Amino acid sequence: MNKRHIILALAGATILVGCHQSDLELPNQQAPQLSSQQASTSDGTLPHMIRVRFSAEGGVQIEQLLSDEVDPQTIPLLKEIKATRLSRVFPYAGKYEERTRREGLHLWYDITLDETLSPTEIREARQRAMEIALHSSEVTSAELVYTAKLPQTKITYLDPSQWGGLRAEGGMPMDDPLLPKQWHYHNDGSLIRSKAGADINLFKAWEQEVGRPEVIISIVDGGIDYTHEDLKDNMYINHKELTGVRGKDDDNNGLVDDVHGFNFVFMRPQINPHEHGTHVAGTVAARNNNGVGVAGVAGGNGSVGSGIKLMSCQAFDINPATGRDIANGFEAAIKYGADNGAVISQNSWGVPDAQTLPRSYKDAIDYFIKYAGCDNEGSQLPTSPMKGGVLIFAAGNSGLDYRAYPAAYSEVVSVSAMSTNFGVAPYSNRGDWVNLMAPGGDVYEHNGQVLSTLPSNSYGYQQGTSMACPHVSGIAALMVSKFGKQGFTNTELKQRLLTAISSVDINKMNPEYVGRLGLGYIDAEIALSGSGGGGAAPQLAQWQPIVATHTGLELSWSVSADTDDQKALGYNLYISKSELNKSNLDQATKVVVTSVGPAVGEKVHHKLERLDSNTKYFFALQPYDRWYNMGELSFASAKTLANRRPVVDIPQQTPIRLSEKESYDLVIPVSDPDGHQWQAKFVGSTYGASMEPIKDGIRLHLLGQNPVGKYQITIKVTDELGASEEVILPFEVYQNRAPKQLRPLVKHYLPLGREALKFDLKDLFVDTDNEVLTYKVRVIGTSTVEASISEGALSIIGKRIGLSGLEVSATDPKGLTTRATLEIEVVKDELVHLVYPIPASTTLNVRLADRLRAAVLRIFTQVGQQMLSKSVTLEQGEQVAQLDIRSLTTGTYILQVEAEGRTFRQSFIKR
Repeated sequence: MNKRHIILALAGATILVGCHQSDLELPNQQAPQLSSQQASTSDGTLPHMIRVRFSAEGGVQIEQLLSDEVDPQTIPLLKEIKATRLSRVFPYAGKYEERTRREGLHLWYDITLDETLSPTEIREARQRAMEIALHSSEVTSAELVYTAKLPQTKITYLDPSQWGGLRAEGGMPMDDPLLPKQWHYHNDGSLIRSKAGADINLFKAWEQEVGRPEVIISIVDGGIDYTHEDLKDNMYINHKELTGVRGKDDDNNGLVDDVHGFNFVFMRPQINPHEHGTHVAGTVAARNNNGVGVAGVAGGNGSVGSGIKLMSCQAFDINPATGRDIANGFEAAIKYGADNGAVISQNSWGVPDAQTLPRSYKDAIDYFIKYAGCDNEGSQLPTSPMKGGVLIFAAGNSGLDYRAYPAAYSEVVSVSAMSTNFGVAPYSNRGDWVNLMAPGGDVYEHNGQVLSTLPSNSYGYQQGTSMACPHVSGIAALMVSKFGKQGFTNTELKQRLLTAISSVDINKMNPEYVGRLGLGYIDAEIALSGSGGGGAAPQLAQWQPIVATHTGLELSWSVSADTDDQKALGYNLYISKSELNKSNLDQATKVVVTSVGPAVGEKVHHKLERLDSNTKYFFALQPYDRWYNMGELSFASAKTLANRRPVVDIPQQTPIRLSEKESYDLVIPVSDPDGHQWQAKFVGSTYGASMEPIKDGIRLHLLGQNPVGKYQITIKVTDELGASEEVILPFEVYQNRAPKQLRPLVKHYLPLGREALKFDLKDLFVDTDNEVLTYKVRVIGTSTVEASISEGALSIIGKRIGLSGLEVSATDPKGLTTRATLEIEVVKDELVHLVYPIPASTTLNVRLADRLRAAVLRIFTQVGQQMLSKSVTLEQGEQVAQLDIRSLTTGTYILQVEAEGRTFRQSFIKR
């Protein structure tokens, strides 16, 4: 028996295996549990569920379980994770089951965990289940179950009074009365802030093709209102189910009564009209030229046998319990389209929380690409206009530059949205994965949203990449309608579609998002033009002068003409550090440069950045047209500028010396001759140093925290391109010592009225650390002198007779001080300052004035008899003359000193 669901109670004794099958052994189409589907975690996944792809052996066991041929307890994975429900992701497919199984889609199952657990418990249970599944030999892939989301956009219904009874305007190609309001098909610039031509150029395309019923588009979305007055005539009809037995799979596709498609949300044939899906469907193929409502891109011209067909693959619906949108079955819905005749899959939805494309989604997409329009063996069906399928996805409405899935998958066509003026709509996602831009509308522009069908024969406006996407799907349908035949492939359609670009340059219109919005604006007329490959190739590209910077080259060349396509669509640019020729292009880096906007003869510019400086690069350029006819190669070369090292200017100064616990700041100028940014760092030990950037340099901060000794630090300054300069800065840490007094100070005599007495203090004090000293002087006791210090010299002037003490201090920069005391006696201005001792017995000392260098000393008796006479010569600083008086008898004598033509006399006593 074939079942899609099985209910398990592995933890207990009861095992529920679902409903009994009918006598036709059809797969159970039981609806999924709403409680699991409507609630998702903050990461956009279903909290009670994991999805696994079993191995071939594991798949056999599961199918035996579904057929009651095996005890669930014998399947370790299900037992260990305590699964309560098991559902096949891709339902049984009847006549398509063979290829379904060949591609391994039958191995995908959703496993539901115990939903009675608390949020914390279910989180832990799901994490544990994922870990077990990922390590299980029965499983080849495991993933969380992501929930697809619809954008939250405002829907503006047109009041019937705005369109009821309207007649078609003259000059319109179709008589649909609301067509003039569909600016997105033909924009004449009459809307406020709109620009003429900001549309898909549909009117010109309709002159070539309006759509054929052999072309079926599957609308994977909310349900289409298939009874809508403007949609019903273009709805896909499964005639075998329409005319067959109710409740029977008349066409053997695995599903029952699927007349216009299928509701994968509730797994039943009833399509429930949905605003979003109905609006999307109307843009693709609302019935044209029927005098009713709006027009669709591929909606025909009102004649029999015109207009493509819309298949409703419902994956969004309204939860009757909450009134909110509910999503389910997108993978199965995509596959259903391929199995039932659709060759284009329209998808205005996304999984914004997925960081990568879930494997189950990828498998469904790849299946559609491979089998749409084909039989079980992959050969084109005789009734199909195309072999293989093309899926078109909306880029998403987060307004972000990130990889939004499934749109970012490289095998699909992704569509961004523009406003009424060629500018990107503010909500549109961006990225290098986006392929095309189409009108998505803008609620902030007057009547600037997209007008289409809504349920219950209504019409209204919406905005979003959801609205942009069906424009591209409709154009793709027109292309298949025109070019489709036996041998026409999805590869050719995709090539034509991705190169059907307007001549308006999307990058010039949106310079802040260059390369992030797609190749360009989709143009329906261009999409239907051209006969395909085999035409003339573009002419040789002519290089223009190349502008070099240190790390980049700005290349430019003239747009190449093309005799049958007007101009080249793009260029293959080959880049190498070795000289290029035709035979070594495979060794070069290839960059594809598209050129939509510039006309023939105008310039194409392409900047290369992050190149090596002072390096020669070689280029080869090959133009191609939209059919990839390749032109001849042209070659060029250029060299980037040499990068010079930063300049670090260490100030010229005495060696840096720091005492213990002292700090020192040094400003070091830094410049870069090329104007590049730079950074500085230490190389090796810092010895406690730090630095900070300042304008035009760095401030270095040193600390004397190291042991006494000599050190050096290395500073490396590197510019943004890697050129660097290293400087070595030596410094010394020393133990600071107080200044040293070189000699003792003796008493000095200062004749009153004579010139100042001067001392060079550098001869009195020395700093053993070779630091500059500062000096001070103060008078001790009675002040008979005036003392001052200037430029290291002590100057003393006598003021009155008497004795004074002076304290002279020498202080180093660290504050250590040494003091010396100096006695100064101010005396009369005479030849002799002092005679001692009195009385004297053997030697009489005579202290002569400092200025004297020679004198005659005589001793007389009181009656004038000369007893002694001595001439003395005095050395600087030796001002005491001595007389030997031992030969004198005891008594009173007179000392007479003669010098400078003057005479000094003083009596003394000889013992």
